[in-house]
Amino acid sequence: MRRRRPPVPNVLLEPGEPRWRDHLGPAVVILVGVLVVVAVGLVVRASRSDGPARPAPAVAEVTDPPLEQLPIPLPSPSISTSPDPVNSIVVEEGEVPDTVDLADEGTIDWVHWGEAGTYSLERSAKGGFAILEGTPDAPRERHTLSPQRFRWSGGTPEPRNSGTTSGVRTCGEGNGFTLSAPATTNPMRLRLYLGVSGARGRLKLKLSSGGETVTSEMVQRGRSLQTAKYTIGYQATKPGKLSIEWITDESFDADCGGVALQAATLF
Repeated sequence: MRRRRPPVPNVLLEPGEPRWRDHLGPAVVILVGVLVVVAVGLVVRASRSDGPARPAPAVAEVTDPPLEQLPIPLPSPSISTSPDPVNSIVVEEGEVPDTVDLADEGTIDWVHWGEAGTYSLERSAKGGFAILEGTPDAPRERHTLSPQRFRWSGGTPEPRNSGTTSGVRTCGEGNGFTLSAPATTNPMRLRLYLGVSGARGRLKLKLSSGGETVTSEMVQRGRSLQTAKYTIGYQATKPGKLSIEWITDESFDADCGGVALQAATLF
């Protein structure tokens, strides 16, 4: 005889909200998993703490070597190696050597006055007439009073001379000589061999491109010829010329007090 199952209570068959016991199982499983993860983390941390503790880096401590710093190129100001020229004249007075070699000194041009006569002029054959004299004024005469000698080679119209004391001179106040030499934007030097006897001579220098007039004077009250070497350094703002005047500013000798001119070199 088959045994009958007892009937299921109606309360279990009726629909309704799940009871808390229905969620208990899954909650227990999740809780166990969380506890396992926490336990593993504690074990790993404990194992790392067995070694020596590493100190925390100090503030501003560099823990890695810094990268090499390369200089940053900065634009440099443009510096001109060739400054703008100015109109300048500088005069230096000195004694004349016992013998002057005009050809050796005047690498650009040289000139000597009075060897062949009152209006003669001996000059470098290769100088290109760089040094020029203005129109001569009377009174003018040749002299051989120079205490120094001048020599040259490669000249015209006289090719060479072993040493002469000749030159030219003027007499009376206001009389003298006018010369000129080329001026450029490059520095140049002109040397004048001048003299004075029984007078005060005044040297005046002026650039055609502008600037101030430069003057110098030499005085000799006796009749003997006093000489001097004037070295003139000059530079112009544009090509032009240097004008030179060597004039008797005051005469002390009624016979022939005035200025004299021996030679000039350009180099």
